[in-house]
Amino acid sequence: MLWGCFSAAGTGRLVRIKGKMTAAMYSDILDENLLQSALDLRLGRWFIFQQDNDPKHKAKISKEWLQDNSVNVLGWPRLESD
Repeated sequence: MLWGCFSAAGTGRLVRIKGKMTAAMYSDILDENLLQSALDLRLGRWFIFQQDNDPKHKAKISKEWLQDNSVNVLGWPRLESD
């Protein structure tokens, strides 16, 4: 599995994940890569981060990291089952 990010300005960091990723691992990946990628791409602090409704993305630890680091997150609609 891979974690990566991109924007109109280019591609950010790419991280290889070994094994099953947990919410704690996801938060560590964000901590080590997201803000640095935004800095490298010269996005400033006002970029909007998009992720899907994966349980790791919605976990308390992940939401707290994003909030603590003032990352603007694009809302994602809930998946409605038929």
